Amino acid sequence: MTWLGEREFLILLLLNALAVVVYLLWCLILKVVFRRNTKSLWLKALVMLLCPVAGICFFLAGYLFYRLFFFVAVDLEDVVFSKDRIDPAMPAEEERESNMVPIEEALAVTDKDNLRNVMLDVVKGHSRTSLSAISLALRSSDSEVSHYAAAALQSVLNNFRTSVRENFERAATVKEDETEGERQARLETAANLIDYMAEFMEQGLLPEREQARYAGLMDELCGLLMEGDPARMTAKRFESVCTQLLQAKEYEKCRERCLQAYGEYPDELEPYACQLKLYFTMGDRDRFFRLLGELRASDVAIDSKTLEMVRVFL
Repeated sequence: MTWLGEREFLILLLLNALAVVVYLLWCLILKVVFRRNTKSLWLKALVMLLCPVAGICFFLAGYLFYRLFFFVAVDLEDVVFSKDRIDPAMPAEEERESNMVPIEEALAVTDKDNLRNVMLDVVKGHSRTSLSAISLALRSSDSEVSHYAAAALQSVLNNFRTSVRENFERAATVKEDETEGERQARLETAANLIDYMAEFMEQGLLPEREQARYAGLMDELCGLLMEGDPARMTAKRFESVCTQLLQAKEYEKCRERCLQAYGEYPDELEPYACQLKLYFTMGDRDRFFRLLGELRASDVAIDSKTLEMVRVFL
């Protein structure tokens, strides 16, 4: 009985060692052929040799447990480890923040020292949506305040001009061996540039002549999209282009784009609103009321801005 027990134990050790060898060979094949990570290979093999059967059962149970309960890969795309994106929790500056006022009011009633502090706070934290407010400070009687505003606006205007020039060249330059991917990227640049220019130009920061020149560039970008991929020229982008052309007093070009928008999006409000603004500006009552009748007969919902324009014209 003792001899049989020893023989069975030796057979068990031999089978265990054979299983470890097979495991090593399999892991080495995975490493060479599939470039799998095998950092813990030798440590696991040593544990299985020193702990016959128990070691193999332990790792096998761990593998099965992982496959049963953790089979979905972890998505780390939204996990941010960069400390640059972390906003530190800073104590509130109650005295300064409780003294905030609109810059229009500050220019009218604030003394020089407080006005300068308000202007510095606005300039340090300004965004593109507050640029029109900053431009009001250019007319301030305090030379230091007007200097702060001029420096901030000049920096923003230079960035706008540079960005438009670079992106317009990228959108308008067609390579001889242009691939489909490069073509789509070029058209996407044109579409995004229209959005960027519209958001900036609607604040009225540019001189009249320069505003008109950029309106012409937006019209060229519109032509590029209509020729290359009309679907990218949405009703909202048509409205942006028409608005800038109308402000530049390019009435004929504006009318052409309005009619294009009407042809592409007859069930959207933007084409109607653009034509109504054009006829309102030109004082063309016949076309205005004819189009207004079409709009009322359609199923397009009229917003408050369009209703206000109609009331003014009436």
